[in-house]
Amino acid sequence: MLAALKSTVIPDGWLPLPVDPNTTNPLTRAYRYRGMVLLRVHMLCGLQHWAQFRGRPSDVIVASFPKSGTTWLQEIVWRVVHRETGAQSGGGRTLEYRFPLLDLPATARIAMTPLHEMESPRLIKTHLMYHLLPESVHTSGAKVLYVSRDPRDVCVSYYHFQRMVDYERYRGTFAEFRDKFVRGEVMNGPYREHVRGYREQADHVLCLTYEELHEDRVTAVRRVAEFLDKPLTQEEAEAIARHTDFENMKKNPGCNFKHWEQTRMVKTTDEGTFMRKGQVGDWRNYFTEEESDAFMKWVNELI
Repeated sequence: MLAALKSTVIPDGWLPLPVDPNTTNPLTRAYRYRGMVLLRVHMLCGLQHWAQFRGRPSDVIVASFPKSGTTWLQEIVWRVVHRETGAQSGGGRTLEYRFPLLDLPATARIAMTPLHEMESPRLIKTHLMYHLLPESVHTSGAKVLYVSRDPRDVCVSYYHFQRMVDYERYRGTFAEFRDKFVRGEVMNGPYREHVRGYREQADHVLCLTYEELHEDRVTAVRRVAEFLDKPLTQEEAEAIARHTDFENMKKNPGCNFKHWEQTRMVKTTDEGTFMRKGQVGDWRNYFTEEESDAFMKWVNELI
């Protein structure tokens, strides 16, 4: 992969976006490909990876726009599939090993098992837009779940995340990031099209919201179990809901990503940790009423 990153050839269909002076890592140069904002590493390593992916009927894929509750839903899905109702999960393995990313091949920094070597059922995470999912995801009969969140909270959480992660090193203000978000130039954007693409497939994609997970997790757990044909008792659903409470997950080394601090994937800064607040409505600390109204008007024009 490192050798591939040295390539200067831009494949057909990849449109370079203007350089963001607030992002200090050259490897995060952004491109627009088939309507989605991706990075140089996606361009040089992701395309071949997607082409080689072969879906299986037993695959379970959790998709989202970043900072929408991905980790939360992943942990719920893992526990439902494996009927794990104890305090810890995954036999001590962290979530990226149990639930690897479709978007890029296994890297040297995080030595995940290659997807084709995983035993079934494979649990897979992606931030790809629906129309960029490999065709075999659709033809194989794999189960796809999508989680979304109040876009104002997404914007706030994504801002702090991109200031914290080593590969992004964002140094702009929140107002600058919000404008970039609206322009559809943040990684994995544009936001509105991302959400709409999955919601339009709601007849065969289970669409959940962060707010549902926050307000009535037992019902959300039961919806996941029903969708995956993994029936649970009421006691099992309640146990999974209890152990996927935000505070319990934040203490669980299997899903709190504290190990990223040791691998230098994230920096310990004033931005907090990978699992920052887990709140609904934190956007009120960042948006004025006028800014919120304008932002939601922009969102609702397309969703």
